[in-house]
Amino acid sequence: MLSPYTVLDLTGGHGDLASMLLGDMGATVIKVEPPGGAAGRGEPPFIDGAPESERSLSFFAFNRNKQGITLDLETEAGQNAMKGLVEKADFLFESGQPATLDSLGLGFDVLKEINPKIIHVAISAYGQDGPYADYAASDLTIAAMGGPMSLQGVPERAPVRISVPQVWLHAGSEAATAALIAHALMLRTGEAQSVDVSAQTAMISTMLQGISAHAIQGRDYQRAGSLLQLGQANLPVVFDCSDGYIVLIPSGPTLVVIVPWFVEDGVVPESWLGDEEWPTYHVRLLQGQPVSHSAEEVLTAITKYVANYTKQHLLERGLREGVALAPVNDMRDLSGFQQLQERDYWLPAPLPNGTEARAPGLVARLSETPMSVRSWAPALGEHNSQVLNALLGMSDEEINLATGGKAG
Repeated sequence: MLSPYTVLDLTGGHGDLASMLLGDMGATVIKVEPPGGAAGRGEPPFIDGAPESERSLSFFAFNRNKQGITLDLETEAGQNAMKGLVEKADFLFESGQPATLDSLGLGFDVLKEINPKIIHVAISAYGQDGPYADYAASDLTIAAMGGPMSLQGVPERAPVRISVPQVWLHAGSEAATAALIAHALMLRTGEAQSVDVSAQTAMISTMLQGISAHAIQGRDYQRAGSLLQLGQANLPVVFDCSDGYIVLIPSGPTLVVIVPWFVEDGVVPESWLGDEEWPTYHVRLLQGQPVSHSAEEVLTAITKYVANYTKQHLLERGLREGVALAPVNDMRDLSGFQQLQERDYWLPAPLPNGTEARAPGLVARLSETPMSVRSWAPALGEHNSQVLNALLGMSDEEINLATGGKAG
């Protein structure tokens, strides 16, 4: 799909996903790192038994379908090589502090002089300008300043963070989308464009419903943890089962199906089948109308029933009988999940220590132009000679000068 195009990836771990998505779509992606390696190579978790620069599983995960080179952009030789690559590229992604490339004489004004059709994408915490542009930031601080953290956790305690960092992944996916939009316009106008992606605004976009609710209701959504807010009522939706947790919304359509299950197992008496209008139960409950069984009784029945069964049993019965029950899957559950297996989602990935793991596959399946994984994360400077000699015709001596002495 994107096989005619070349992408330069100068991101340091805060944007790897963006260029990876373009690589999955067929683009030639060249990961450009400083001689000591990109910051992403220092991100945990780490794998034992691999070369030091290849131990990061985070780097391995988000840098497939990329060639890897090193350039010392503090030197004239490195900058000249970079300019040569820009001349042949279609996209350039960076994720340093604002004006980092400008300080090296490689800002957008220079880039578009070299290549009048280049799409330059700058990913940063708060954007390229404004009073917070240079503010120090981490995944946690951006999640807080972007708003989503305000909705995480329960109201009885302070907001909580998401365990696995998400901010730069949201920013990366927004950057990939924006880059392709800018490129589509460039194909019509022939003009270069710079794309400014703020991780903060990427996080704000994940809670647009909360912003709309505030405008309509005059108040924010409130943290509710594993409770579902229905009007003024808060109902639990996560229940303990025999091997983990299951998500079950105790609404009328669900109760119509599962109350007979309760009766089968003797959790509730048979009278429950006829002494309540289960299809409209939740509506009448929320409106304060009379119900035969209180919310507490219903929740107690659900709790007793699901505690006796596994996540898989509940999921399969729910699928058979047309009710939405969702297991809270961990990575072990996902790796054996039938739906993913039968769609060939998982891919065998050769790790840098010589072992093999199952890695997440592609984000979408296209019928005519399928995405693919053609290579896994490169070693540091692995393709220096291949890229710099083949694309720019540089000699080994020139490559050594430009890359900090690593021919690759």
